[in-house]
Amino acid sequence: MTLISLFPFARTLAARLTALKPVPVQAVAPVIPNPSTPVDPDMPRLAVQIPVRDPEPAAQDAARLRARGRFLARQEDWDQLSLEIRRADNNRALTPGLHSQAAMMCEGARQDITDAIVEGVARGDPLAVQAAVASLDPLFTDLPDCPVIAHIVAMAHVEAARAWRGTAMTTDLPPERHDAYTHHMAAAVRLNDRFDPFEHDTPLWALVRCAVLEADPQPHARVADDFEDLIDLDPGNPHHMLDFGNALRPVRFGSWEILDAQARRTASRTADIWGAGGYTWVYLGALVEDQGAFRRLDVELFVEGLHDILARQPSQVMANRMAALIGYRLGGRTDEGSSRRRIADCFGWIVQDHLRELHPVIWAEAPARPSASSNAEIEIERLGRERAMSTLTEFFTPALDAGRRLAIGQDDLRVIKGG
Repeated sequence: MTLISLFPFARTLAARLTALKPVPVQAVAPVIPNPSTPVDPDMPRLAVQIPVRDPEPAAQDAARLRARGRFLARQEDWDQLSLEIRRADNNRALTPGLHSQAAMMCEGARQDITDAIVEGVARGDPLAVQAAVASLDPLFTDLPDCPVIAHIVAMAHVEAARAWRGTAMTTDLPPERHDAYTHHMAAAVRLNDRFDPFEHDTPLWALVRCAVLEADPQPHARVADDFEDLIDLDPGNPHHMLDFGNALRPVRFGSWEILDAQARRTASRTADIWGAGGYTWVYLGALVEDQGAFRRLDVELFVEGLHDILARQPSQVMANRMAALIGYRLGGRTDEGSSRRRIADCFGWIVQDHLRELHPVIWAEAPARPSASSNAEIEIERLGRERAMSTLTEFFTPALDAGRRLAIGQDDLRVIKGG
């Protein structure tokens, strides 16, 4: 029994898949789930078998970098902090999850300020928030020409502004919250022109420019140029492209026509790294937030980009990320013959050809389905496992209903007869 005989979608893809050169997947020893971790009793334990990677390497590395930034900031060793961040920024160093190492350290460096911001906003205390961010101001006196320090201060203001805004439109904010939002975003904008990203060769500063777009009176005129600068400076970081797609939605700074045009431009400019993957990354940033992005989507180019991404980044981190975004977030009930069905069916070959172990944290971090129930109390690893197992069970229902089991191992996926 093969997947092709069980799932019609596999037959239509067989020629494409067999024509591809096999991409070696880095071997990782199976990690047995912690028996103390709660298991959802509704999930058939033997129906789907897959090794679980816990702790998750991308999350571990990001936590280590944030902790390093926080430690140096608490020690007030700003020279060493700036040196390490600048080195990572210059090298375009990325975590296993392809996040900027420099940005992770910057997040850690301002973490105590961020915590104070969250507490101040929760109390409705603008002065406390202003005081928290202002505690960074003396750094300008000591290191006035350091783009790293300026980035940390600017992004602290951006985080404060976003905390006051929450999920609301700025026009809908009560006067006090709107004033607090405006105060901090204006402070970030004043810092925006302090350094030129290309002159200093720093993606960190290009990131600031994109972060303050919402404060610009005409963001539609700037969004493409600012994100193109960021992506050109750091093309190996796909999160910039995801953010670009999100920013190009009509409810923000773009339109569906602009989204498609910019996705194609991004694919062309990043083809040496991602193949057609730039198109896919930009569109994913919009699709996971707004199903309206399907209107102009070139679905075959999107699928080609998926293949290119997984061929060029054959890690289990990437396999889990794509499985979570395609199978969980964009999967579920779809209309026959629709673009969404075509994309959702890609989950089959992603699992068959690429997924070899489960990274629960990545699944937990994926945007939730619109119909998903909210449970803030659930532990993140358990949430990720439940999402992954339910998605696998949902997609492979024909095989499981026939009494078969799905066994995913380090070399392949097998459909096994019987109990």
